Order: sequence, then structure tokens, then C-alpha cells
Amino acid sequence: MLKAFSLAPVLALLFSSAALAADLEEITAEDFKAAAYYKEALEHPQISKLKSKQQQLAAIAKDLKMAPKKLEAAVDRVEAIGDPADVAKKVEEVIREATSGTRVKGQVLDVLVNAEEPKHVVLYVRWQASNNKDVVKEASTIAALVAEKTPLISTLSLAAIHPKAPQTSKDAVWSGKISAQSMAKIQPARINDYGDRLYRGLFEGIEEQKF
Repeated sequence: MLKAFSLAPVLALLFSSAALAADLEEITAEDFKAAAYYKEALEHPQISKLKSKQQQLAAIAKDLKMAPKKLEAAVDRVEAIGDPADVAKKVEEVIREATSGTRVKGQVLDVLVNAEEPKHVVLYVRWQASNNKDVVKEASTIAALVAEKTPLISTLSLAAIHPKAPQTSKDAVWSGKISAQSMAKIQPARINDYGDRLYRGLFEGIEEQKF
């Protein structure tokens, strides 16, 4: 007789991942910067001595030149996931999972976030390229995902290694970076047919070699 088993743990994991991805999609770069500043400001004596949260919000919002309600909403969005430092790490999880349904499935090797400067969060992605012809399309695919799934990222830095290189290789055959504004211009449906012509110019500092 087959053993009965419960789908509850699996479903809980799926719903948790989906909720995390949805929450991250709501956090802008401005939200993340404001939440990180708010958390740090709470430790300042002039802020910590204030009697209520609303007074603290008002004082910090004034320093940020934001409306208190806007700051509160940003803090709530970030804290729905966790501490700002934890949120940055969640980006790595979400992007890794998102690439599994794309042309770079199984090729992404590193997804690393640098949030040391909250007002400009950088994401680094290293992947194993398929071939020279499609490398820009693959870079564009990753960039479009980052723009959609994790808009708190200000700059995406990309590096592709040779298709036959060991996965530990750091020798890139293609590398470049792209800003949040440029990432947002990429339309996934147009990457396959027009990736090189339309989107190559959105990447800065491209370094490449034939492979």
C-alpha cells in the first residue's frame, strides 16, 4: 500500500516563495534607502529620545525630505520581509528562482547583492553563456528579470563565462553593467528577435571576446 503523504509543507513553501517575490516587487530603490536610513536613525540619541513612533517618523522624514506617511509606507513594505540587510539577501533567492523559467535556466552561477550603500544597491550575476550569438540576449533576460522582480536594485553587473569553462572560472568572455532605468526599458517578448539590435546599447562598459 502506498504511504499517504501531505502536500502542506510543499504548498507552504510555494506560497511563501510567491509572497516573498510579490513583496520584493513592491520595494523601490527609494523605499529601500528610506527604510535603511530609518533603521539607522532610530539609534541616534535625538531620535531615540522622542516619545512616539510618529514623532520619530516625522523627524526622520524631515531629514529625508519625505512625507511621514510615505516614509512609513516604505518602512512597512521593507519590514514586511525583514531587516533591510535580510531583504537584500532575499533578492538573491528571488532572482535565482526567477531565472529557472527562462533561457538561462541552470546557467546562473552567482547572484550576489552589495547593499553596503543603501541608496545604490548593486547586484552581481555570473552565468555560463550558451554561445557567442546569444550572450546579449541572456544578459538582457537577466536584466529584465531584475527590473521586474527586484526594483530596489540600482545597478546590475553581469559576467558570463565560456560555455566549456569550469563553473568556478572567473574569466569572463562577456561582461557589462546596466542601470535600473535601462533595465526597465527591456521588453522580454522582444529579446529573442531584437536583443542585440535593441538592447545591447543599454549596457555600459561592455568587455567581450569571441568564443
